[in-house]
Amino acid sequence: MQRIHQVSALLFVAFSAFVMKEALDMEYYTRLGPGAGFFPFWLGGLLGALAIVWLFQVSRRDGGPRDGAFFPNKSGLVQIGAILASLLATAGLMTALGFQLTMFLFLLFLLRILGRQKTPAALIVALLGSVGVFHIFGRYLDVPLPVASLSLLAKLGL
Repeated sequence: MQRIHQVSALLFVAFSAFVMKEALDMEYYTRLGPGAGFFPFWLGGLLGALAIVWLFQVSRRDGGPRDGAFFPNKSGLVQIGAILASLLATAGLMTALGFQLTMFLFLLFLLRILGRQKTPAALIVALLGSVGVFHIFGRYLDVPLPVASLSLLAKLGL
């Protein structure tokens, strides 16, 4: 199992080097601010740094077999299926319900049902992750996120 993690970490290092190289081919900075290559360069660097940390961590521990199965049990497969189904539902409902309501329901489902978090914490995170993100991206970053196409929801501002 240790060898798998080491190879994976090295693949992430190689991928981050590729991302950084490609980002340098783009414009790093413009007179208006960061260019198209700014964020990919730094995200690639962060990915590489984290992959190197991961490589050191897995290389330092003993290589003995770990307890437990490699593949998830039946309940784990059900959770994986529920997450994938909720992602598909989120993608399908985004246009009709808009970003705010769709993400609120998605986050609430993940946190409360699958994550078994307490209701107040799940509601706060779901509100911040849906309504908060919508307003931050819309107002401050000028990135429009989908609004509801259903007239009733559109009238409510969703």
